[in-house]
Amino acid sequence: MTTNTSADTVLDCRNLTFSYHAHGAHAHDHTHEIDHLNLTVRRGEVVVVCGPNGCGKSTLLKLIMGALRPLHGEIHLLGQALDRKTRTEAFRRVGLLFQDPNDQLFSTHVRADVAYGPTNLDLAPAEIDARVAQAMELAHVTHLAERPIHQLSYGEMRRVGLAGLIAMRQPLLLLDEPSAFLDPSAVRQVVDLIRDLNTGHGLTFIVVTHHMEMAAQIASRVVVMRKGTIIADGEPHAILTDAALLRDARLEPPLLTQVFANAANARGLDVPLTVAEATALLDQINAEARP
Repeated sequence: MTTNTSADTVLDCRNLTFSYHAHGAHAHDHTHEIDHLNLTVRRGEVVVVCGPNGCGKSTLLKLIMGALRPLHGEIHLLGQALDRKTRTEAFRRVGLLFQDPNDQLFSTHVRADVAYGPTNLDLAPAEIDARVAQAMELAHVTHLAERPIHQLSYGEMRRVGLAGLIAMRQPLLLLDEPSAFLDPSAVRQVVDLIRDLNTGHGLTFIVVTHHMEMAAQIASRVVVMRKGTIIADGEPHAILTDAALLRDARLEPPLLTQVFANAANARGLDVPLTVAEATALLDQINAEARP
């Protein structure tokens, strides 16, 4: 089954509803984990999904992956409906980076793990080798090729997991809390990697995160969820500097935005979201202070 969806549309979720208890004894006495949700993702976007624990973010990713079946509504990947017939082939179009890398990696060594997915696509050995080499280079893990998985740091495991997804060449990548378990240096590496894969290689991402600083650095769109539905969807600056909206969703603006909000508001200026915007605001404050 196909639709008339635009060629630039990678994902289209329509009136999506899901409950883990839909068929239980109390099927009508609960709220839905996903409740009449609509979301479209276009090719080349980095859509960051934020929201409090239990709002349905990870459940949404599982639905998109085909790991869960919606109670109502439709999911289309690259114009094709995700249904009983196509769900088993969804892995060819969408890949998921798990929150815990220990759930992602199961081969003994790095190269074998990166090669696992392409090998299961029945590709020629030369094509598998080429994909694996390119993916490891893009994820900056080539030097780890022969390293046992159990000797990797969490940051290295995260990048190896991403290399495995890159090797599959799926049009849509889902990242579930990619900053989890990472120190600040490893978070910066993941941010740089996502940026490079998006701007340099055209990969499309949906990223679930509580890390507002990461959201500010990678997002082309920010989606805010609450109680299984989307309450805001828009340009990162507008969403991530809206303190009232984020507070309503039990989130906080990035720290830099919080620090400079009062100074910007007092001058009738936009609240800064990035370091460059904060620097420009400081330059203006200093200029005002000069005699």
